[in-house]
Amino acid sequence: MLAWVGSACGGGDAVVLPATIERVASTDAQTAPAGGTLPAPLAVDVKGSDGTPAPRAEVRWTMTAGSGAALSDSITLADGEGRAKVSLRLGPTAGAYAVRAALKLNLEKAVSFTATATAPPVISSVAPSQFTGGDTITVQGSGFAAGATVVIAGAPARVLATNPAGTAITAIAPVCLPPGSVSVVVRVGTASSNAVAATFTATAGPVRLAVGDYAFIDPLDVAGCATFPTAGPDSVTYLLAPQLAGGTAGDSATYRLLGDSALAGPAIAPAAPGARPFDLRFHDYLRGLEAGYAALPRPATVPRAPAAGLPIARSSEQLRTFRVCNVVTCSRTEDFSPVTASLRYVGKHAAIYQDIAAPADGFTDQDFQALGQMFDSDLYGTGTRAFGVESDVDENGLLFILFTPVVNRLTAKDQCSQAFVTGFFYAIDIDPRFRDDSRSNQAEVFYAIVPDPQQAVTCRFSVSSVRRLVPVTFVHEFQHMVSYYQHVMLRGGSSEALWLNEAMSHLAEELGGFHFLSLGDTVRFSEFVLGNLFNAYKYLKDPGARFAFFREGTGTLEERGAAWLLLRWLVDQFGDDLARRMSETGLTGAANIASATGEPVAALLPQWFLANYVSDLPGFTAPGRLTYRTWSGNWSFRRVYANLNRQSPSTFDRPFPLEPPVYLGGTFNVSDVLRAGSGDYFLAVQTAGQRGFGLQFSQGSGAPFPASVPARLNVIRLR
Repeated sequence: MLAWVGSACGGGDAVVLPATIERVASTDAQTAPAGGTLPAPLAVDVKGSDGTPAPRAEVRWTMTAGSGAALSDSITLADGEGRAKVSLRLGPTAGAYAVRAALKLNLEKAVSFTATATAPPVISSVAPSQFTGGDTITVQGSGFAAGATVVIAGAPARVLATNPAGTAITAIAPVCLPPGSVSVVVRVGTASSNAVAATFTATAGPVRLAVGDYAFIDPLDVAGCATFPTAGPDSVTYLLAPQLAGGTAGDSATYRLLGDSALAGPAIAPAAPGARPFDLRFHDYLRGLEAGYAALPRPATVPRAPAAGLPIARSSEQLRTFRVCNVVTCSRTEDFSPVTASLRYVGKHAAIYQDIAAPADGFTDQDFQALGQMFDSDLYGTGTRAFGVESDVDENGLLFILFTPVVNRLTAKDQCSQAFVTGFFYAIDIDPRFRDDSRSNQAEVFYAIVPDPQQAVTCRFSVSSVRRLVPVTFVHEFQHMVSYYQHVMLRGGSSEALWLNEAMSHLAEELGGFHFLSLGDTVRFSEFVLGNLFNAYKYLKDPGARFAFFREGTGTLEERGAAWLLLRWLVDQFGDDLARRMSETGLTGAANIASATGEPVAALLPQWFLANYVSDLPGFTAPGRLTYRTWSGNWSFRRVYANLNRQSPSTFDRPFPLEPPVYLGGTFNVSDVLRAGSGDYFLAVQTAGQRGFGLQFSQGSGAPFPASVPARLNVIRLR
């Protein structure tokens, strides 16, 4: 008989109800400036009566002391390791705050947290009160901790020093701000000071940037501002990066960038999107369905957690019937094939079934055990720690993984050499609005291809290739499952924006890779991260041709690469808990990012865009906000891509994909299209003593950009 009978763990166990709640001590007694978010989320561990973690246990969070504070949610669910988290933004006044965390099923089981709000940053004066770009200013006040930043009219100033008493900051005013009254704000972490008015005067002469200085210039402020001085005794290099920095997916606008040139450049119409590979079109369809399902009327009640009173027996049926999507546009009842599958593994979190019609020469009992243990011990925890927990609509505590040739058949034989579907998640399986629908399995199900070494179905899939591909697809699709539950079912919101949903799933792949790297498994690390590295490489080769915020489908490989890069940079800048804060919410898209980071997307995008080129740039020290921290040092994108170029020059044909065109002397005339979140890169190089140059940045027609178009010209001096 099958190996699961003798060695499957937990097959007959019961899912115990949450019995104890324990405070994670390291998250207690935190401090932050008033008005700021605590450095780490508050966290509790929930366990059952047998002392094991209790996934999906609901924890109710309430403020018990301090006014004006805000929790990220009133109820959060414990992840696969029994840990529930919540973020706390402190109120506007210094003092003590307290939070109570209680089990929803037994509110008497509770723990408390304390937090202290220190005095917030306060500005008393700015001197001089009238200045221009490049001037040194002094901000006087209190509460200016080390690492404080100065923001003028929404643009970062270069901080020179903060005195030890925290009462004064000297900074260099950014260039190319709109003349007139501007606000000056000091930020300490996520806490902001009061805004003090100052007066910005238009630059009378050329813009003078020190090496490492940068500016994000609104096109309305370019005229009369973006004029660069004659080079000194050494050559000077500027990176110029026009970008569409708004958060509206799918937006585009033509542009023209002139450097000391009066030649007219033809406007270029937005390019039609290219045909996406077959497998991406199928996932386009599924994510589009999810958006539609989220808008349907909700049932009167939605299961949130196991009902109180009785333990829930785990399913260990030897045979089980599933309904499986059999065409890429499955919607009708006949588009779902009945499948009888046998149980091959059951563990703590996952049960693996295989279609009894699977081809021969497939997985052995040992293969199923190895895959099941990987899902249980490695991938499930990685996914739920990062994004929160999935639903449990069948109340058995298990996620089903079904290997079936029905998934193989989704890919036609003539597509096998181009793209193929390896697995997917279908939202109707967990949405209570489909509980009486015959197409729904009313269970958490991940569908996967089966090995087919003899090509009996469609594509030839060796055992080793399926063993390699399916875990990566699983952790990707698991994020989609968690996201749909957290956004739509649990909080009654919309499904996550397509571009951010895919970015989160690609982040899940990367996190899986780094999990295996931490275990010393470099082979699995490569299997999990290479897809993202390839997609990002393709994007960076021609970033202006792609959206970072795509609106239709799940994006091209290049667009997925852009979205993953942006999310990876955000997590590097705002902490590893950012992804979970963005998952455990009803917010979506740009609004989700702004809420989780405390900063507007229009301010974040230009910093990320410059980081793509200057992070770990040889011979250049990038400002902290313009760097990737995970992919840095020995693991920097530049080193990784150079290594991949040596290994596979036909696929990675450059040591680094982003090679901006170089213009000598600042004389150029370029026209193209800006696409949401993305743009182009150019290098303007002046030789020693070469004359200065000016810039013009407009619509492709030459007309000024209207205020409604969030175009930006990002400039940084590299040498």
